[in-house]
Amino acid sequence: MSASAEQGGVRRFTPTSGTTAGWIGLALAAFVLVVVLVDDRSVGSLRFAMLVAIFGVLVWCYMLRPRLVIGASEVELRNAFSSWHVPLAEVRRVAVRAVTRVYTDDRRFDGVAVGRPVRTLRPGRPARRQTVGLPGLGGYTMTEQPTPKGSPGDLDAAGVADFVTEQLLLAADRARATPSDAGAPRRSWARLELGALMLLAIGVVVTLVV
Repeated sequence: MSASAEQGGVRRFTPTSGTTAGWIGLALAAFVLVVVLVDDRSVGSLRFAMLVAIFGVLVWCYMLRPRLVIGASEVELRNAFSSWHVPLAEVRRVAVRAVTRVYTDDRRFDGVAVGRPVRTLRPGRPARRQTVGLPGLGGYTMTEQPTPKGSPGDLDAAGVADFVTEQLLLAADRARATPSDAGAPRRSWARLELGALMLLAIGVVVTLVV
């Protein structure tokens, strides 16, 4: 479940789903890694340990690394292996469905950290329309699927999605009110995670040929 933390004006949102399974998967990978390396130090066990380590890195990247970070001048949409950094002043529209989509005048940027529960996105369910407007933007209409009653976890996730939309639009409006040279949207890569995966993959190949 997603959580919001604010530090120095920076608001961070963790994934709305999968975090518990992610931490369990990471703990299991660490446990198996320790057991394998302690019990057997053969080439085969080393190869298996590196495969387990690859699994752990992938669990981290896909289930625990994603974030949505609203800063003073930009929003970071952090995904498994890369992040989009979008200047807040260029944000024109925000739509949170299965993923968060941030629209500028000419592009769309996706972030997987915050999304609505899948069951609320199924076709054929009545939709609730909500208009969101900000000074100078004229407003727009969002279509939101209702959350089933008796599902408190889903209600929380939908609430986080609404809150993220509101906070992003408010931050974008504030950024436009104080013009600055924020630059263009850019992409950064998860170099540490990608480097670890590359080294582990090379290690597995080496153990196959020795």
